[in-house]
Amino acid sequence: MKAFPQIIVKICPFIALIYSIAVIILTTYINEKLTPVFIFFCVQVYLNWYSVYTISHNATIMEVKTMGKKLLIYNEAEDNVEYKYWYCEKCINYTCKPTQHCVFCRKCFHFRDHHCFFLGACILRQNIGNFILFCFYTSLTCIYSLCTLGPYLYDNINRVIRTDTDSFNIFLNFCFPIALVRLLHSRESTYILLVIMFDILVSILCICLVYATWKLHSCMSGKQRYANISGKQTLREIFGNYGLSNIIFPYNGLIGTRDLNGRYELKQI
Repeated sequence: MKAFPQIIVKICPFIALIYSIAVIILTTYINEKLTPVFIFFCVQVYLNWYSVYTISHNATIMEVKTMGKKLLIYNEAEDNVEYKYWYCEKCINYTCKPTQHCVFCRKCFHFRDHHCFFLGACILRQNIGNFILFCFYTSLTCIYSLCTLGPYLYDNINRVIRTDTDSFNIFLNFCFPIALVRLLHSRESTYILLVIMFDILVSILCICLVYATWKLHSCMSGKQRYANISGKQTLREIFGNYGLSNIIFPYNGLIGTRDLNGRYELKQI
């Protein structure tokens, strides 16, 4: 892979982090205080982000040890049972289970879904619950910030542009291309950045809410696939042995394993 795409992928998490901090500062400045609800949402976003990243970074694969001087894709053991191995040409490793190689993380993963550029980590079966919670709390944080930023923008943009107060014109004032033209025409560019941030927040809200809902539905309905493995998952399988308690605090992603009575080991596969 060329160097330029790799650079873009590496700076995406930093851009997301800087933007999130800017939103927190702006929301706090306009609201003139830090509410417990907003603090809770922000903490949950960062804790689940950290959980997704650390689980992806620490994930290991089941490598096949060298047998003599040769490794075979199919190996016949002493009991005449044939075992199948998988080989990655980029990692130069044989594994006991199917893997997918991530060109951005430069390693193989078991039960990989996709690479999230903004989190800087791969989404796996081990951290899919933290990823869903991250998207969910990001949506709630966006709603809170929009409810704070929206009225502030409405009052100030209407004062600058002096448009009609019907619903359609109010909607146009919050659409970036139209709001940009109107603000430039009025020779007042103070609120252009706020309009951009407002529209980005709306986009993030829609994407995260829809994607989190779809991923949760896919896991519970059996449509979610990891390599050649699929099947319905319960909430305890998705979020770990703490279940819905992870909504309050991501126990499994930070302090606990995901062993469900010896049946499911989601953190280290």
